[in-house]
Amino acid sequence: MIINVDRSSVAMGDDLDSHAETVDLPESSTIAEAVSYLRQRGYLAQISGGRATWVLEVNRKPAAVIAQQWAEPKFVVDPSDPLGSFGSEVSLMFRYRAQIDPDDLFDTLAAD
Repeated sequence: MIINVDRSSVAMGDDLDSHAETVDLPESSTIAEAVSYLRQRGYLAQISGGRATWVLEVNRKPAAVIAQQWAEPKFVVDPSDPLGSFGSEVSLMFRYRAQIDPDDLFDTLAAD
């Protein structure tokens, strides 16, 4: 399954090139596996100070909070949901939220 992936820039120098790409993952891969794969590849920028916070949107809906200081993301959707359950076209957008408190952000998203 072809997945469209994109992320926000973290600084002016980071926005020189597009971050949009496609990855081919099995339709049965879970959303957690997709995020793990992208993190292992270094897709998300690391910032000095180690406190970057990201919101993952799947097809424009919040799905997880990823914090540079956390070992694992926190999901507001079931992390075992297969990519195919999100539809025939899946888009993952990682929105940079600077250094805001990721726990507060997660609590806000989980409450919605």
